[in-house]
Amino acid sequence: MGAQTSDRLQQFRKRYKEWDDLHNETGPYHYGTHYSNSSAMIVCSYLVRLEPFTQQFLQLQGGHFDLADRLFHSIREAWWSAAQLNMADVKELIPEFFYLPDFLVNANQFDLGCKQSGVALDDVVLPPWAKNDPREFIRAALESDYVSQHLHEWIDLIFGYKQQGPAAVESVNLFHPLFYEGNVDIDSIEDPLKKNDVIGFINNFGQTPKQLQEAAPSSKKVVGAGSRISGLEMALPLAGQAAMQILPLLPSLASGFHSAALGSTFGPSTATRWPAGFSICFSIFRLQVSSGRGN
Repeated sequence: MGAQTSDRLQQFRKRYKEWDDLHNETGPYHYGTHYSNSSAMIVCSYLVRLEPFTQQFLQLQGGHFDLADRLFHSIREAWWSAAQLNMADVKELIPEFFYLPDFLVNANQFDLGCKQSGVALDDVVLPPWAKNDPREFIRAALESDYVSQHLHEWIDLIFGYKQQGPAAVESVNLFHPLFYEGNVDIDSIEDPLKKNDVIGFINNFGQTPKQLQEAAPSSKKVVGAGSRISGLEMALPLAGQAAMQILPLLPSLASGFHSAALGSTFGPSTATRWPAGFSICFSIFRLQVSSGRGN
C-alpha cells in the first residue's frame, strides 16, 4: 500500500535511505505502521454498521460514534487515504471485504451523523462498477480477471520471497523490526517499562505472518470464460500451509465471534467456530465449487 503512487513511493524510499537511529536500536525500514488489521479499532471501524461490532465500536469510543468525517463511509475515500493521502495509513482490507456484503449496508439504520460537507452517512458508497450492489462488489473482488492475474504478486509480498531481506528492500516492503516473527525476545527484556512498550506496540499493529515461500511462484494464467479460474484459488495452497500452523492453536482461538457471520449471506458455514482468517479459506473454496468455478 505504500507504493501506490510515484510520489508516495519516493517518500518511503527516501525514509529508508536517510534512516538515522540515534539509539541504534533498529536498522532502516520503510514503514513504522503495519498493514495488519489486528487492531480492534480498525476491525470495528470497517464493521461499524454490523452487530455485534457496532456495540464493540461504541465501547471503544466511549459510548458514541466517532465524528462522521472519520467513519468508514466510502470505498473510494478509504482507498485514497491508504494509497496516497495518509503516509501512516498502509492498512489492508479485512477478510469480510471478500465474503460478507452485509457489513456494507446500514440495515439497522444507525444514526452515523453528517459530514461537514452535509452528506449524511448511511450505506457504504461503492465504486461505480459495483452497480450499487454489495453482492456484486464482493463477487467482482473475488472473481475478476485482474485479481487472477495479479494475486501472486500480493502473495510474494505478504507470504513469499519479497517479505524480508534484499527482495523486500527492493520492493519497498520492509516494516519495523518488531513486526517480524522472532525479531525480539520479550522475555529477555528486563526493563518493565520497555517490555510493556514492546508488547503494546506489537498488540496494536500485529505482526507479519510467517514466511511460507522463499522463491518466486509462477503466475496462473486466465483461461477461457467457460472454465475461468478465480484468482483466490491460487492462494489455497498457501492457505493450507498457514492452516497447518494454526491447527494446534484452534482450542484457544475458536471463539467463533469474528467468523460467526459467515452463514448470514451464503448459507450455513462449515467453520463457524474457527478464526476468521482460517475459515475464510474454506468459505471461498465452497463458493467456487457451488458457482461452477471450482474445477
